[in-house]
Amino acid sequence: MLLVLWVLALLPALAYALRPRDGAVLAPARLAIVRSAILLGAFAIGVVEAASAFGALTFGTVLAAWLGATAAVAAAVVVRCVKDVDSGGTRGQSLDVLREELRSRRGATRRTWRRTRSAAAAAPAWQWALGCVIAILAISAAVLAIASSPNNFDSQTYHLPRIEHWVQNGSVAVYATEIHRQVDLGPGAEYLLTHLRLLSGGDGAYNLLQYLAGIGAVLAASRITAQLGGGPLAQLATVFILATTPEVLLQATSTQVDLVAAAWVAALATVVLDEFTRPGDASGSALRAAAPGTDALYLGLALGLIAVTKTTGLLAAAPLLLIWGVGRLVRDRHRRRPCLCGRSPGRCSRADASRAWASRGKTVLASLAIVALMLALAGPFLLRMQAAFGSPLGPPVLHESIGVQTADPRLLLINALRIAHTNLDTPVFVLSDATAAAIGGLAHLLGVDVNDPRITFGTTEFPVPAWYPDEDRAAFPLTGLASLAGLAWFAVKGPRLRRAYAAALVVAFVAVACTVSWQPWVNRLVLFLVVLGAPAAGLLAAALVKGFARSAGDRRRRRTAVGVIAAFAVLASVAGLLTVAYGYPRRLTGAWSVFSLTDMEERFVRRLEWLPQYEAAADAVAATGPETVGLVQGNDSWEYPWWLLLPDAEIVALDSVVPGQEPADPASVDAIVCAEDLDQCADLTPAGWEFVDLGTVGYALPPGA
Repeated sequence: MLLVLWVLALLPALAYALRPRDGAVLAPARLAIVRSAILLGAFAIGVVEAASAFGALTFGTVLAAWLGATAAVAAAVVVRCVKDVDSGGTRGQSLDVLREELRSRRGATRRTWRRTRSAAAAAPAWQWALGCVIAILAISAAVLAIASSPNNFDSQTYHLPRIEHWVQNGSVAVYATEIHRQVDLGPGAEYLLTHLRLLSGGDGAYNLLQYLAGIGAVLAASRITAQLGGGPLAQLATVFILATTPEVLLQATSTQVDLVAAAWVAALATVVLDEFTRPGDASGSALRAAAPGTDALYLGLALGLIAVTKTTGLLAAAPLLLIWGVGRLVRDRHRRRPCLCGRSPGRCSRADASRAWASRGKTVLASLAIVALMLALAGPFLLRMQAAFGSPLGPPVLHESIGVQTADPRLLLINALRIAHTNLDTPVFVLSDATAAAIGGLAHLLGVDVNDPRITFGTTEFPVPAWYPDEDRAAFPLTGLASLAGLAWFAVKGPRLRRAYAAALVVAFVAVACTVSWQPWVNRLVLFLVVLGAPAAGLLAAALVKGFARSAGDRRRRRTAVGVIAAFAVLASVAGLLTVAYGYPRRLTGAWSVFSLTDMEERFVRRLEWLPQYEAAADAVAATGPETVGLVQGNDSWEYPWWLLLPDAEIVALDSVVPGQEPADPASVDAIVCAEDLDQCADLTPAGWEFVDLGTVGYALPPGA
């Protein structure tokens, strides 16, 4: 916790140093926090990669890096303080004058605070009610994140074991393993957790990464709402919608990585929109003209963080960056209209033409800088994939299992409909069954299989229930429908920026449907679209509320609209509160509450029947005092418990699916532990060793051990 507080202290300090000057952007404080998060995230990724290049990914290296970062942030804060004092006209003034200036500023701050407090006190009771719901959910999620032990299924398989291998090896280089996802899926979130692991020595703070990512995503979404024209009410609605979304709450207490990726996508989106919402000077262009270099820095780093964390986020980043680039080129064209609107060159001065082409050149250079920065962050990982598997995208089994394997428009349509159905699934089973049957009927009418393996993950079958609050499956019907309504409203009557934003999200969803196969847990894979869509819902909600005030004469219409909004707010609040109370696999109340389970029971809550077997095997092996333990497992086995139960042993794989990475020789280890793939384990056990089969778990010991 002290380490987390250390990082949290750096964030606002760096935000102060990076704070835009007054009037330069909308919501400058939130932008400063977003920029600080991007810089600190990129710094953490860079430290891991740089240390790994020298085989020095150790406690000392990471500690030195953060001490250096702290000194740099402190220096930046001092520099900013000096600039703020100078800009206030206090350079060279007497001490008395300086004191008077500071006293005046404190008075202005007090007056601003009093006005803010008065406005809050004057807010309607229902707005206070929404704020209370948000606060209750935020506190409840924080309690769960702090009190819970990591127990996500994928985290047991590959998210957390890869961190232990990196710490053991002192490097993030590719290593031998039977679980290919440990080496070929984006490691960005795990890089951040590696800092916590090395500095704290354990996983007690792991859940806080996603919790803080959730706060960052909500903050960025509220700023996007402001950039799209929303006032305080629309921003409050956006925060409420995201805060009550079950999947957001569940991920915020987990060691999954989807919320981290969503936060980076939202950060990129809000920086993109600055290009169109940055206030200008009297001519309307000076402040905009000064922005591309700064924007390119943060856009490039944000893009790199997305690419190294979860590549599906690039499906939204691409259309957003396209809007940014086109917007800049259009502005370049209009900035020197006489030379760029098709008139005769004779009517253009040479200076005008030169400035116009220079402006275009800056945009091109900024675009190249964005790509270069992205490659600087994600490049080392992509190069390792190229060296290990012959492709920067990883092994064929990865994209063949997760990705769509066809361009047939009929199958792509069915894939999109199945994803949408799973996203919007509800406990109203008649409705859910009817829509699923309609999708199956459409597939039959089109002459395709609704579960065609080219658009379906593994042997899974559509449909599956997704309405209940499970972190891997939780649907978001309220948030999804509200966002769809808001985006449709944007398309019908919104300003051009809102229409472009809606178009970008539509393109992103189509890209998901064309590249990601349907799977039962597809809801968490589109979490970044949920975060980006919430501002549209918040803006629509605010517009409806304002419409109520203007349509006081039409009582029937007013009552209907008020009833719809009130019902939405109540249902969303209930969904959020039930999620933190009874969500799976972490909950505050009930038989499986985090306060009624032991640490190991929390970790095994999804597979409690495995816990006695893991403990028995680990106890038998630990009793022999092994220095090296060989590991045999399947592609979806739980590896992480072995690292917890055998903390003093070096763990190496006895089988590997990674080309060029040979597994350890079974004869070279002091003991063997197995999970699930027990037949292979028995085959690998050296002659004369004792092999014990416990059911799902097994172990082998040498003679006399």
